[in-house]
Amino acid sequence: MVPEQRPGLVLPPLVVGVADIMRLRRELDALYEYLHQAALREIPADQLKLPKTSRILDELALANKINLLDRDQFERVATELERIQDTAPQIHISFSTDPSSAFVGKIVDWLRQNVHPGLLIQIGLQPTLAAGCLVRTTNKQFDLSLKQHFKAARPMLVKKLQEGLPA
Repeated sequence: MVPEQRPGLVLPPLVVGVADIMRLRRELDALYEYLHQAALREIPADQLKLPKTSRILDELALANKINLLDRDQFERVATELERIQDTAPQIHISFSTDPSSAFVGKIVDWLRQNVHPGLLIQIGLQPTLAAGCLVRTTNKQFDLSLKQHFKAARPMLVKKLQEGLPA
């Protein structure tokens, strides 16, 4: 049995899927390039105007107590993000409408606490779902829609309807 891999980084709820990981990696590369160019130009630290970082990068640094200006910590974050992108388990959840970011955050929190701390989620839309959701992993599919619930309860519903009809 393969041992479960735990991420070296704590992923904040704002980091939902692979697209967020790729965005973080691009932003880290841009920050590294900016600092590298400033070092080549020998710009004094007190005159250095750092580029504005995104909220998602700020949350990642805060959750992991990382100083992105420290080269060792910076390289560790970049390496971990690459590893997470390549190896993290992923699921796809489809809803009938676009879920709010607060709702997605709650789902991400719950899944990371109860399934895997490095889980990445892809949110999709499937307008044919009236209510509920469809969850897909690499080898399973779970239909948690109202339609599927009614299909499963159909015999009981038919029986109750027949009992209620006058003879």
